Amino acid sequence: MRKPENQPGSRPLILELDHVQKDFSTGKREKLRAVYDVSLKLYAGECLAIVGESGCGKTTLARMIAGIEPATRGSIRFQGKDITRLSKQEWREVRQQMQLVFQNPADAFSPRMKIGQFMKEPLLNYHLTDRKHAHQEAVRLLEKVELDGSYMDQFPHQLSGGQLQRVVIARALAVHPALLICDEATSALDVSTQAQILRLLKKIQEEEHIGILFICHDLALVQQFAQRMAVMYLGSVMEELESRHLSQAIHPYTCALLHSVFSVHGSREKEIQVLEGEPPSPLKLHKGCPFAGRCPEQKPVCAERKPEPVFVGETHMVRCFVKHYYGR
Repeated sequence: MRKPENQPGSRPLILELDHVQKDFSTGKREKLRAVYDVSLKLYAGECLAIVGESGCGKTTLARMIAGIEPATRGSIRFQGKDITRLSKQEWREVRQQMQLVFQNPADAFSPRMKIGQFMKEPLLNYHLTDRKHAHQEAVRLLEKVELDGSYMDQFPHQLSGGQLQRVVIARALAVHPALLICDEATSALDVSTQAQILRLLKKIQEEEHIGILFICHDLALVQQFAQRMAVMYLGSVMEELESRHLSQAIHPYTCALLHSVFSVHGSREKEIQVLEGEPPSPLKLHKGCPFAGRCPEQKPVCAERKPEPVFVGETHMVRCFVKHYYGR
């Protein structure tokens, strides 16, 4: 069953993944399947979160979208153009419209480069301004992320992790991107700084009308920030739904993640349910549903073949035999 062609409002589609797959060679006859049959859409002005446990394929998916890793199969269309096989010059043009923010902001800096030089570099490389006006534009961008011009003369080691992440975001905005890919961009920060960065990203998303792909393992955090989320397990998207409807999730894996979330505002009597077992090796995947070995509701069919995506609502997709065939 295919998803209805529904474009939210009049927003243009900026990113579309169609049956994307990524296999890594292990040097033997075996292949490691990191991403399997992923199809997603992202619209301008929208935040789509990719959620799942470590090793589920989130970062590999982001690296394929960014052109760091080639896709084994499928197509990735950015602003209507297939970007799976581009030349270096074509990728230079695409990367102006697609910027990345990684987990550890310190990795983006040279310790010998002042913040001002770091900020002016993309402005000059992409000929967005001349040297005379680059300083002024860099200061304006820092102010946009709530830092003042005094940071221009500082070195990276003089800034906190949260301040460095703000500088990275400001630099990404310098080239006026259509898509911002945030790969665990807040997980290395303390809770209060996380909230500040998310508030900043939300503000930028609304003002700049850019699309944000937000890679994260924290379901509670994502629910507050993203409009939609895709839950990944062992390379596959098991469920996709709007964040505001997360309580209506029906896949056993999504439900297990929800039940394991701890809230400081919750009842002391509430039992935190921990998902038992470990994901199987991606080198030894069986032919059935990847979650079958840990699923408390599995049926014989789950071990026999992979479930196809089924839309149980206009924007709610699930890959699950149990919920589809045996009722919700």
